[in-house]
Amino acid sequence: MKKFLALLTLLFVFGFSNSANALTYEQAMSQSKPVAILVYASWADDINTIIPAFNTMAQNYGDSYNFVLMDIADKSTKAFNNKYHIYPNLPYVLLFKDGGKISRYLKKDCILDSSCFAERLDFFHR
Repeated sequence: MKKFLALLTLLFVFGFSNSANALTYEQAMSQSKPVAILVYASWADDINTIIPAFNTMAQNYGDSYNFVLMDIADKSTKAFNNKYHIYPNLPYVLLFKDGGKISRYLKKDCILDSSCFAERLDFFHR
């Protein structure tokens, strides 16, 4: 039963992850909108609550931001990891605008607090 629940949780989490991951990092950065990237690893603490919280913001702010999920354990993210010196305190959100010239870091506490996350997105977008 525990294995079944664990599998169900993974399916739930990664089922929700598709909505934010509609764009790749390269696609999102090539557009004029600011970009919010959830940097995570599948083994990170709280990932099954972080991804749904991130996807909720993607639904609420999708007109103003591009949202991308970035699993740092995936081989395709190696260049991103090298460029931005990914930190081990996963998960967190990186915000970018002006083609990546301006950035901001959001800790997981803020991601889980929808009012904090919304406030930071609004402030950063100005």
